[in-house]
Order: sequence, then C-alpha cells, then structure tokens
Amino acid sequence: MQRIDFTATDGHTLAAHRFDPHGPVRGHVVIAAAMAVPQAFYAPFARYLAKRGYTSWTFDYRGIGESFTGPRRRLKADLGDWLYKDYDALLQMISAASPRDPLFVVGHSFGGQVAPLLPSRERLAGVVNIAVGSGSSRHLRPRVRRTAPLMWHVLAPTLCPLFGYFPGSRIGVVGDLPTGAMFQWRRWCLTPEYLLSGEPGAREAYATAAYPVLALTFADDELLDESGSRLLHEAYRQRRVDYRLVEPAHHGLGRIGHFGFFKPQCEMNLWPSVAEWLDRAGAWRRRNEAG
Repeated sequence: MQRIDFTATDGHTLAAHRFDPHGPVRGHVVIAAAMAVPQAFYAPFARYLAKRGYTSWTFDYRGIGESFTGPRRRLKADLGDWLYKDYDALLQMISAASPRDPLFVVGHSFGGQVAPLLPSRERLAGVVNIAVGSGSSRHLRPRVRRTAPLMWHVLAPTLCPLFGYFPGSRIGVVGDLPTGAMFQWRRWCLTPEYLLSGEPGAREAYATAAYPVLALTFADDELLDESGSRLLHEAYRQRRVDYRLVEPAHHGLGRIGHFGFFKPQCEMNLWPSVAEWLDRAGAWRRRNEAG
C-alpha cells in the first residue's frame, strides 16, 4: 500500500491509497465509499483485489478521513463536489496514467448511487454496486423509516447551523458531514425516488450509462429495503444489470447487512465472485477495443 495525494479538479488536495499487485496488472479498481465512511474501512478488500491482479485505489472525499483539514465548520462542500471534483478527478488521473488498462469502480452505497453521473463514466469498463439503493423514506427499513423524520426535520436543520457542519459522530448518526453535503442528501431522501427525482439530470444519466453493472443487494440490509435497490438498478436502460439478492445463510454467513461485505468474513464466500466478474468484464473490454 502507498499513500497518494492527488488534486481535485478545483485544486483541493485529497488522500488516496494505492494497493499494487505483485504480478501483471489486470486493471484498476477505484473503491468509492459510502456516506461518511473513511477509506481505511475498505483496505482489506483492496488488498484482496491486489492479490487478484488489480491495482486497487481507496480515497476520501473532501472533509472525510484523511482528506479532512479543519476546522470542519469552514468546509464548504456538497455531494456535487465529492462527485464531480473529487471522485472524478481520481478516475481521470488513473485513466491518464494507464489508458490501456480496464478501469472499474466498486461503489458502496453512495459511491455506487452516483456512478452514472460521473463525467468520466465512459472510461469505465464496469461498475460493481455494493448495497446500493434508494435512501428515500419509503425505501427504508421500518426501524429507520420511523426515525427518518427526526433526522431530516429536527437534527439536520438544528445542528448544521449550530455547529457549522453535521456532527454525526457526536450523536452516533452517520458521521460528520459538511453542511452542504448533508442538505443535498436530505433533499434526495425527501423525494419519492431519491436522487432520480431529487437531483437534476440523474434519471437521464442512469438511462444513458452504457457500462456493465454487477449489483449485490443484501437481504439483511438493516438500512435500505430491496425495493429501493430495484428502483435504481431498473433505471439503467442501456444494459441489463447483473442483479443478485444475497442471502447470508446461502453463503455460510450469519450476517452481512449494509456494511458487512467489506469485512474479512466475506473473503472466502463473496469476494471471489466479484473478482471473477471483474475478470470477465475486463476481458470483454479488451476484446472490444482490439476489434
């Protein structure tokens, strides 16, 4: 593993980690994090992909993890900054340095939700969506749905002006988020079809995205209902999504949930299927480019 500092499209300095294979490189994989999850969480999976021949990258959006430079209340950032300036800048950097290698995204929750909106999406050989679904209230699990009004109508409107950011780590909810990111996410969650109806151009972006998609949705996800995952993946129109509903017991696992896929417990049971899908998608991309 090597830490790589890279520059967002607006000049903001961000932190990434690169995990290199020992042998020939099959391609590059960018692991795009869920909301407020630091990149260190994805290191075990990144190391596994490196063993399978993929140069793997983790990174932190501005204001998160190693890309945070305080004070937090002065950080002006929204989800558009994360998407268009941070996430896409890393894709551009990797693609420019290795234009012949297949480039993939493994998106966890938010990281997969926004992949169709990436300006550099045509450079992608494929996207793997992990626990990607709608955060609209009607697509939440019952327990989360009951507490969502408190989050969106009390906590966010009260705490963001008071602290200058959303202090999620103090109250054990989500994590610390810039005010702009929190209120943009709030807008998505308060619309019936999440970002498809809450973000201008998102529905068209999904409908025109041409890269192949593997989607793993977990039957025991404690946050998102499967109906919201179906909603987003059915919005892809150019290709049929390889959609898989994963029952933990069928893979010898007691629990996976929204976050468990990236933990070492899944290395033997689930990670190989993702690596094999990447192998096939990379081979297909190379054949097409050769032809």
